[in-house]
Amino acid sequence: MTREGYRIAVPGAVEVLERCGVERPVARLAELAARTPGGLTVVVDSANGVLDAPLGAAGIPVLRADPPFPADGGAAAELLAALGRSRSEALTALPPAGWTMSGREAEIAAADRSSAAVERQLAARGAVLTGGAEAGPLVALTFDDGPHPEFTPQVLDVLRRHDAPAAFFCIGLNVLAHPEVVRRIADAGQTLGNHTWSHAYLPDLGPVGLARQLGHTREAIAEACGDDRPVRWLRPPYGGRSPELLRAVDASGLITVLWDVDAKDWSRPGPDVIAERVLSQVRPGSVILMHDAGDDRSQTVAALPAVITGLRDRGYRLVSLDELLAAVHPAAA
Repeated sequence: MTREGYRIAVPGAVEVLERCGVERPVARLAELAARTPGGLTVVVDSANGVLDAPLGAAGIPVLRADPPFPADGGAAAELLAALGRSRSEALTALPPAGWTMSGREAEIAAADRSSAAVERQLAARGAVLTGGAEAGPLVALTFDDGPHPEFTPQVLDVLRRHDAPAAFFCIGLNVLAHPEVVRRIADAGQTLGNHTWSHAYLPDLGPVGLARQLGHTREAIAEACGDDRPVRWLRPPYGGRSPELLRAVDASGLITVLWDVDAKDWSRPGPDVIAERVLSQVRPGSVILMHDAGDDRSQTVAALPAVITGLRDRGYRLVSLDELLAAVHPAAA
């Protein structure tokens, strides 16, 4: 991935697909795979979290290059292609129905645990919002991975009908492809957040890679909205964090937003199950994680009215992240 979009390297050629959704590079790679004797294998790094699932669904094998191979999360397509040809045994094969970080679950869990002390310190002064902190009967709805040209507008329509606030954590590549949807989020008065440029696992990145992931996304949102409005919220993909990352994000002026209620709507278990998962986990101060992109989100859209009415029936008030932060830590609002 580049600042312009997607970069595809095959022997003897490099293609850049600019300002497009993920469908276009997937279709192009599927076309190349059909024309390649023996098929095609795609190599990505852990700074990618947008291509592997649709490639797997298209039947294209994906290998992941982990540190120290990528250059601070910015490995050129040519380097990744060369690794696939010369060091494929050192790369991780991703299961077709798995996720970008398959095989690293224990490492990620250990990094999250090691972050607990710093997370508490930053949360105490409002630099991290974890969800579930004492805030009275207030909850915040959040949506990750958009914008999507079909499902994000449908989510916005439901929120408008129910007069409900929410935050949308946007992937920069998707902002670049669908700026009109970002403008609609902003015009609806909803909160925009940074979800990195390419859904990167941020603890793998050094200062340059982190600045690129956050800065490119911030710039794309400002370009889409036609102004330089501040985006003060970051959701790290996968909730991935380390003590160093949390401190670096704090130093950048962003507030890290985690969650304590996971709808797991990405698994598409049905609208009733999605709503029940939210309503069974919620507590005062909760931050609720849902998704408006990344796959077919029709079930999320269908579940959302029951989520909103169910929360209100239980005495909760849906609020913006700003209002939730003010209730948890007034000095940080």
